[in-house]
Amino acid sequence: MWIPENRSAAKVWVSGDIAPGVKKTVDVHVTVWDKKFNHDYCWTTLDLILNVDEPIGSRIAGFVMTEKNQPVSNVNVNIDANITEYPKTVSTAVAGTYDMMVASGLDYQITASKGGDYLNGVSTLDLVLIQRHILGIQTLDSPYKLIAADANNDGKVTASDLTELRKLILGVTNALPKNASWRFPISAQSMDATNPFHFRADSYQPDTYKYEQSELRSSEDRRCKRKRKHQRI
Repeated sequence: MWIPENRSAAKVWVSGDIAPGVKKTVDVHVTVWDKKFNHDYCWTTLDLILNVDEPIGSRIAGFVMTEKNQPVSNVNVNIDANITEYPKTVSTAVAGTYDMMVASGLDYQITASKGGDYLNGVSTLDLVLIQRHILGIQTLDSPYKLIAADANNDGKVTASDLTELRKLILGVTNALPKNASWRFPISAQSMDATNPFHFRADSYQPDTYKYEQSELRSSEDRRCKRKRKHQRI
């Protein structure tokens, strides 16, 4: 189709060319000219998706919960795919739930994040528990507690972690400079209970996802492990 005011041609795809909610990949031949009619061309690839008013496609939905199944709100769930309009982000509701309609036929990477609130549930009791673990008196009994105790994010629990947490509790710092306040390893993975630090924190699986996030937790309970479950229908 020639557009005189733009001195250009265009290719138009209509709704009948594309199935709703399904990506269609097309190759397009593009040619350009200058004022002296010198020209060149290239081939480019377009991913086309038909946008419709009613949700058509697949649905990614789930929830975010603590280790004790308490919902966690305001968690940013990031959903990414290899097309232009992604990534997209949705936040969990008060009940810890979220959902998003997505195009069918694509692979999605799902991650979670929640910032700030570094002192949430942190107390001097956590320092005692970490110190007892370091001294071998009473080890932290879950991979999520170990991940939470690794305050400086160096893949081990040492006196340096105690130093970082002391500065946080005393107000010398208001954040952990080398770590996030919330961590989201995937719970479906098999983690070494004594060395869980090289965990996966994202997923490309198309079926069911379950994530857990952990901060340090005592038996009475302080900082928590977060869990989220993703399901694409």
